[in-house]
Amino acid sequence: MRTKHLIPNHALGFTYAHAYPTREDYGGGGGSDPFEGFPDAVLGLIVSKLPFRSAVAASAISRRWRGAVAAAPALDLDFAAAFPAAPRRRAAFAAAATAALARAPHHPLRRLRLALEGLFDQAFAAPAAGHLASWLAAAGARGVERLELHLPRSRLAVLPPSLLACTGLTSLTLRLDHYALPLPSLAPLIRLSRLHLASASLTGDDGFFEDLFSHCTQLRFLILEQCSVGALRLAGPSRLCSLAITNCFWAQESSVAVSEMPELRTLHYSGAMAARHIIDRDIYLDEVLLAIEKPQVKPQEATLRGLLTSVGNVRSLLLSPWCIEQFACPDEWSKVRLDKVRRLACIIERREEGALSIAPLLSNCRNVEELSVSVVPSQCKRRRCSDNGECHGLQGVRGVTMRHLKGVKMEFIDESKSGFELVKLLLKNAPMLEMMTIVPSMDGLEQAKFRRRVLKLRKTSQNASIQFCTTG
Repeated sequence: MRTKHLIPNHALGFTYAHAYPTREDYGGGGGSDPFEGFPDAVLGLIVSKLPFRSAVAASAISRRWRGAVAAAPALDLDFAAAFPAAPRRRAAFAAAATAALARAPHHPLRRLRLALEGLFDQAFAAPAAGHLASWLAAAGARGVERLELHLPRSRLAVLPPSLLACTGLTSLTLRLDHYALPLPSLAPLIRLSRLHLASASLTGDDGFFEDLFSHCTQLRFLILEQCSVGALRLAGPSRLCSLAITNCFWAQESSVAVSEMPELRTLHYSGAMAARHIIDRDIYLDEVLLAIEKPQVKPQEATLRGLLTSVGNVRSLLLSPWCIEQFACPDEWSKVRLDKVRRLACIIERREEGALSIAPLLSNCRNVEELSVSVVPSQCKRRRCSDNGECHGLQGVRGVTMRHLKGVKMEFIDESKSGFELVKLLLKNAPMLEMMTIVPSMDGLEQAKFRRRVLKLRKTSQNASIQFCTTG
């Protein structure tokens, strides 16, 4: 390819400076920096899209760019990402972070992320703690609104009092690696609307949440991730609308109590489960996700049954494989009615009995309109039995009729008998079905064979359409 026509002809007086003239209102004649006339806010917005190390390097382009990092409205100070191959450059990172946060206090700061993994070295732990306190104080002076703080496991890696100086925070994320100290009171953060606590210790009854809800009246979203919890008491009055409890570690006599939260509509509960749940009857949830794992010591069927009775009868419900398996018990679980459920999402394991896994649950959800089934791999090939070793057979499969079911989405369905029987069950017992979307787990010739078998099945609904997709 000829490229001479792309190079300015110096003999004719064409140079890059003359080929791309600069506007007069952007800093003068040709050859000058085209960004010379840009305000600091525009340059700060540009470098805020870059990683912190690249943003600091951009400040060395010219004298005009020196204050660009300090004017950035969003900063991502990740030490491990900035110096992955040179972990000893802690002092250089600290100096650059201090210059970025404290050099231009008149520029507002919208978002700040501090990931300090590797910064709290034994020789640099004390200076790192001092830098962290000064960084948070500078961020509070600039009116930071969203803060995400990652603290490594270190004796000196503690939450400084300057955190409470960030009174303009609306979103706070604290990722604390094995943080055993009690959390400070967040009462000064009166504008806080989203709080995410990860790996925090909540075992002591120190009134943290009582103080939180009494002062942070605008809190709407609360996320607890991998926290050590003893007794979790969430009592209002509060405007909380979403609660997520993810993979927490519960004490032996743990409990969850939720009361006086009339605006709570979403509950996400995954991982291990507490021993006792007390949910106020005045709370009307719309969306519930129960991805509860099977207990390792003793199955807590009564606890799960009580939890489903309290929060399961909602418009949108997602259940994990262990939760679904409990509906195979014909006596106790037949009393759990889920008539209000309109959108049902199920995660089942790939075993021999796909239809058996979901049919007893569908008999309790008579008014489902949208059904989503996702199949995950299983290490076990046996037929599903109860925890005491008793197999329940195909009870409830023939009597299942989903009169309101209109849409079905099935992901990673295999070509074995379990996947085929599950498709057959839904087509046979859904007279109002309009669309069934299938994402097979196989491809090529096996998928073509499975597709031909499915299209030959008898459909109760005359308007049912079956669609095969390669991705969900």
